[in-house]
Amino acid sequence: MKAERDIKLIALDLDGTLLTDNGEIPQENTKMLREFSGRDVMIVLSSGRMTNCVSPVADIIGVDCPLIIYNGAMVRAKKNEDRKIIYHNPLPPGYGNKILDYCIENRFHLNYYLDDVLYAQKDESLEKYALIYSRQTGAEFRFLEDIRDIEGNSPTKLILITDVHNANRLRTRDFQYEYFSKTLDGKLNLIKTNPEYLEFLNREADKGIGLRELAEFYGIERESIIAFGDGENDIEMLEFAGTGVALSNAKEKVKQTADCVTEKDNNAAGVADFLSKL
Repeated sequence: MKAERDIKLIALDLDGTLLTDNGEIPQENTKMLREFSGRDVMIVLSSGRMTNCVSPVADIIGVDCPLIIYNGAMVRAKKNEDRKIIYHNPLPPGYGNKILDYCIENRFHLNYYLDDVLYAQKDESLEKYALIYSRQTGAEFRFLEDIRDIEGNSPTKLILITDVHNANRLRTRDFQYEYFSKTLDGKLNLIKTNPEYLEFLNREADKGIGLRELAEFYGIERESIIAFGDGENDIEMLEFAGTGVALSNAKEKVKQTADCVTEKDNNAAGVADFLSKL
């Protein structure tokens, strides 16, 4: 099995992988990651979240981890290296404006990430969407009276948040995915993550690219990397790693991509169970 190779780096998705469905880290996962870190294996956290929402997870584990954040659009070094930005590939100029204008005109909530700050339009009718996101990630918003004040920038990432089910199909995420797939003509990377989220990134930004840039920075060969994930936004990361591992609760497409599938799911510390057998 590929996973028997000498491991020098373990990359971990958070939601649905390292974390339980309640957003907690099983003690078995923490213990196992600390054990591997003690053997000079680098532990890397990989998430769609921003810096301030991923760093606390590393603190809980008790390991100084580099971070792949914004689904690979940004990579930061360890905490003792001042979280230096290793890689950053924001949206091309102009595309942020187009999506922002569309959301304002059609009354959609939009997460706008710029310089590691999360901005959103102040609008009481859309507050519930910001609340959904904050509850899941712990992110704090900076609400603007007119979000057009920050137009003209290149945001790291954007997230359109809307209803899962709605009598008006125009309000659903899947409809927005179809719409932007056509109008943006493949110029951006569109990712359907949570049922309510549609994420926009640079075409050359994903977790696989982020892992590649991080590995090159630290001089680690891909054959010595093992990566864990459960969602379709993890596929590129699993493909890049020498050993890609899907959790048993992963989507079928992810399992088909992976080299291995864990016996236990994220709620039963599937990461620790798999690592304990290496």
